[in-house]
Amino acid sequence: MYPRLFLPLVVRRVGVFRLNLSSPQLRTFNTSLPAFSSGPSFKNILQKNDLPDDVKKGIESEARDMLKDWLPYGWNDYDRIDDTTKYKTVTFLLMVCFTFGLAFQLWYRPRGLEGDWARREAFLELERRRALGLPLVDPNLIPPERVKLPPKEDLDPDFKIII
Repeated sequence: MYPRLFLPLVVRRVGVFRLNLSSPQLRTFNTSLPAFSSGPSFKNILQKNDLPDDVKKGIESEARDMLKDWLPYGWNDYDRIDDTTKYKTVTFLLMVCFTFGLAFQLWYRPRGLEGDWARREAFLELERRRALGLPLVDPNLIPPERVKLPPKEDLDPDFKIII
């Protein structure tokens, strides 16, 4: 099932990967389509059942039509519905997990490069203020008339004001 997907890589590049696979081990890889690529054969099952011939032919033609032009995805080589369902489910889940996982990582990643820039900019600003003789942190960065504080009467007696 899975070796069929990776065999072309192994066979073409045996010298590159240096896989220690002997000839009998390589023969176990199956690169051909499933055994029923020309259509399933239920002759053995249908011969043992005592069904009328028209029912047997109907079953065989229905199975052949169901599997006609079907190339398995690799999840189940003998059941088209199971193979397609598993393929679509796994593909959807992997794509969703990959997309949202990548978005989550990009959104919540640490801001390393921007942090270095901010630190350099802060040092430059501190040096500029020192050179001009200004206080390092401006106490009136926000004008006092814009700051709204509650009156001391509204605060609890145990409330500590930290400045």
